[in-house]
Amino acid sequence: MEWKHSCHSSIGLGLARHMLGIRSVCLSWGCDRGQISSKLFELFVQLQELPDMEDPTPARITVLISGGGTNLQALIDACGTDDLPNANIVRVISDRKDAYGLTRAKTASIPTTHHGILRYKREHPDSSPEPKFDQARRAYDADLAKLVLEDEPDLVVCAGFMRILTTAFLDPVKAATVPIINLHPAKPGELVGAKCIDDAWDEFKAGKRTETGIMIHYVIEEVDMGAPIVSTNIDITGCESLKDLETRIHASEHPLIVKGAKTAIEKLRNERKV
Repeated sequence: MEWKHSCHSSIGLGLARHMLGIRSVCLSWGCDRGQISSKLFELFVQLQELPDMEDPTPARITVLISGGGTNLQALIDACGTDDLPNANIVRVISDRKDAYGLTRAKTASIPTTHHGILRYKREHPDSSPEPKFDQARRAYDADLAKLVLEDEPDLVVCAGFMRILTTAFLDPVKAATVPIINLHPAKPGELVGAKCIDDAWDEFKAGKRTETGIMIHYVIEEVDMGAPIVSTNIDITGCESLKDLETRIHASEHPLIVKGAKTAIEKLRNERKV
């Protein structure tokens, strides 16, 4: 984000014009010049007490997805509104070619890129009994970081991106001072991993919990353990199936990911004002 000249000057210009207008009217009415000077001085004091306000250029957001993109759609709809002001999505990247989120982005005239893992697995095979494709993942992530940073984003949002990011991605993006945030359907510090909704449901059926949660957090190397930005609790009581719980969670995800992105951008702006 680049910062434009303070709008203090533009507000001041408007007030100055107002002052001159008052002076002209008062003189035409034959008002005492001392009274005019007193009024103008009061307005001048108001000008000096105006807070410094800046007019930021829109924050540039890159969104990573893997699936249908309902959370992406929430971000698209919120950009330019009070829910997410001064923000534009500059690119949507998916690790799956058929992800419907790419269609959502194209419909909104947002550039899209498919960045799949299969080529990297072919180039970096893993013949071990339980292949993890660590080299392939790191090569994939290194190229993903280059792809992301080419757009010079201010923020990266993982909105249903179903890959665990390695330091091959995290380190260069961090070096560029670009924060990464993620939506995770669990309370801060509780359930981690892709099966956390299933785990919450199993614990509910076992009588071990009555609620779960959703959080937007900063992404670090430790999975789902980054500092929370915003979170909300989800009551499980009344849900009759795992699908009921998933529906309840997804309904709350959309406003929360928008709120998390807005909060992260506001934090960036506050830090860069110092």
